[in-house]
Amino acid sequence: AIVIISRLPPKRSTMSLVAVAFVMLLIVLAFVLLRRPSVQRGNSVLLIGPCGAGKTLAFLQLRDGRDIPTHMSMSVNEDTFELKKGAAPVHVVDCPGAPQLQADYMKRISAAGAIVFMVDASDPLEHAKLAGGMLYEIFVSDAMRRLRVPVLLACNKSDSAKAMPSNQLRGLVEKEIDRIQRSRSTMQDLSDKTQGSMISQGNAPFTFKDAPCEVSVADCCAKKPGLEGVIAFVSTELKLS
Repeated sequence: AIVIISRLPPKRSTMSLVAVAFVMLLIVLAFVLLRRPSVQRGNSVLLIGPCGAGKTLAFLQLRDGRDIPTHMSMSVNEDTFELKKGAAPVHVVDCPGAPQLQADYMKRISAAGAIVFMVDASDPLEHAKLAGGMLYEIFVSDAMRRLRVPVLLACNKSDSAKAMPSNQLRGLVEKEIDRIQRSRSTMQDLSDKTQGSMISQGNAPFTFKDAPCEVSVADCCAKKPGLEGVIAFVSTELKLS
């Protein structure tokens, strides 16, 4: 018996391999594009927090490296500068904390790459209550749920004898957010007009692990060179060199 072995010409075999490689490349590209977020985060840093938290002083300390007397402002401060020598410049926005100006910083979330939320650790009860309300609105916003912008809870004035440690202040803020979401959930049960009121799932108390974004906590002091935690957070999140 004669066995005939069929072989592809070298040129045809090479073309087949190229076609297979091309198809595999298309599959890989499709996989990457499907996993890629449809909307990219911005690269601004937002300083947000209640009035009197020290946002403007922190802004000036980060930019100018010195203490400058400040007063409560109803206008935005923003500038682009280096947070540390040799690093890429970053756009920092100091957002007023007045309740009537909430809409301004909420619309800026879509352009943010990181949020530094400042509270006054020397007035923990008042600031935990105010911070809980502001953070709740941020967490349930469409922009935050889409972009998951990382947040640093910066507990300012940690040098004060009255300052509450950041881990305790964190607990107070979490309890306030939990109280608000349960209250809003009850309202939603009564009326379908309230949407997106629950952040955490189930009956467990809210913690920052339930937030739609990564939340870090750090002590800081804007009155003197005590913003290392803030600088480290921003540098990590924005991948500054």
